[in-house]
Amino acid sequence: MIKNTELKRYIAILTVLLALFTVYQLVTQQLFYNQLKSDSITTWGEITARLVEQNPENEAGIMKVLTSQSTDSMQYQEKGRNILKQYGLTENLELKLFPLLNNHISSHNQFIYWGLAFFGCMLLLVSYMQHKMIFNKIKQLTLAAKKIIDGDYSVVINENKEGDLAKLAIAFRSMKDIIRKSMHDLREEKKFLVQMLQDISHQLKTPLSTISIYNEMMLNEGLPREQQVRLLQNNDVQISRMHLLIQNLLKVAKIDARAISFEKEPANLVETIEDALDRLDNMITDHHISIDWNAPKEVVVAHDKLWMQEAILNLLKNAIEHSTQGEKIKITIEDTPIYTELMIQDFGEGIDAEELPHIFERFYKARGSKKHDSVGIGLALAKSIIEAHQALIKVESKRYTYTKFTVTFIKF
Repeated sequence: MIKNTELKRYIAILTVLLALFTVYQLVTQQLFYNQLKSDSITTWGEITARLVEQNPENEAGIMKVLTSQSTDSMQYQEKGRNILKQYGLTENLELKLFPLLNNHISSHNQFIYWGLAFFGCMLLLVSYMQHKMIFNKIKQLTLAAKKIIDGDYSVVINENKEGDLAKLAIAFRSMKDIIRKSMHDLREEKKFLVQMLQDISHQLKTPLSTISIYNEMMLNEGLPREQQVRLLQNNDVQISRMHLLIQNLLKVAKIDARAISFEKEPANLVETIEDALDRLDNMITDHHISIDWNAPKEVVVAHDKLWMQEAILNLLKNAIEHSTQGEKIKITIEDTPIYTELMIQDFGEGIDAEELPHIFERFYKARGSKKHDSVGIGLALAKSIIEAHQALIKVESKRYTYTKFTVTFIKF
């Protein structure tokens, strides 16, 4: 409460008004006393002059009475009261019958009443202005909240002064930014879901149609056993392709939705690469590919071994699929105090320059690619995994010459 700037300002204004009212009262009181003293001197001066004129010898005694120096004042006070009582002048007499005193008191009371009215109005005005300012801010926040509910995030609440209202405005702006980000994320997730469903529908359409056609052909009773086996084998290929597609799509979706927690720990990247090569050993042998891999003993990089192995596996698989038989794939690692670079280079069909920006897109297939049964999601998955590790991936290529993928791990 003490730290509330608005309340402190209001209390300060009330304190100033109270101080001004107190000064006004003191000044009014002093003026009343001065005027009463002046009129008393005038009145008693007239009475003294008349008495001295009639009895000059009593002048000293009269002055003693006026200056409260008389030794027998009590005796004369009682006599004076009796004389005045004969004329009806007692303490019970109404004040208005004392014209001189009544005028002074009436004038003084008027000053008091006008002062009370003026400072009362000032107090009401200050309270009104203070509450109007507070309620105007609350009204602005209410209108802004309604706009935000309606989806308008351009509303701005400015509060340059310190205090609880400023804190409320800052909290409101933070809330607005959080809501705007949340709504943006929801829209992006919705678009992502729609795109994912469209991609799955599009990619599954072809293998499902192929399987359906093969099944219809196999229902033909006159079809030779050899052809039935071949059709079953083709169906098995299509089912395997769909299985791989769905698995990779789910992996990409989980990574993009941040539903996977990567366990990044310092580990030997060389072992991760060699594990990926071991998994592709049959594929390398079938394509008669040689691996140019002068492996260092140890290169420590913070990464999730299983997921990074998945990314490297997809990069190597892509290199093998787009290399001609008998070619080689070159793997190198450059380790510096600032970064670690992994390069995977094949010398196969290459990629046209205009297609390079698109190769990490889901289901993208380069024109003229010899690989027709690829689902086109391996590179997208590799990129998602690598970027989730706060690493960078880039590609360089020249048609019918080479393609090189470079993964850079930043160490700071």
